[in-house]
Amino acid sequence: MNVLTVHQILTVFAWFLMTIIVGFLILIAKFYEDVSGERTYYLGYTVPILCFGGASARYAFNNNIGDDVFANLLWVIGGVTLAFLSVYLYNLMIRRPHKREAKDDDGSVQ
Repeated sequence: MNVLTVHQILTVFAWFLMTIIVGFLILIAKFYEDVSGERTYYLGYTVPILCFGGASARYAFNNNIGDDVFANLLWVIGGVTLAFLSVYLYNLMIRRPHKREAKDDDGSVQ
């Protein structure tokens, strides 16, 4: 029988925390897509969750960090995907000018 080490417990715990944070990003992207009608690719955020989960599981199972090339590759894929989707969502929400209706001085729409 294998005894759980502190490293294995913290690895799985960190993955759960990361999943909660990325889950909030999914909810933000889904809400923005529903409100604005612009495509945010919110389902793409599941790729980093799965990649980080796979890497964390391999690290916890092997009880080491950095020696597993496949787990490191999963971390890179998940990180690049998360960074790309986050920057895309940021540009969509903040950088892109929104179309606003022109209003007169009395507040009526032209």
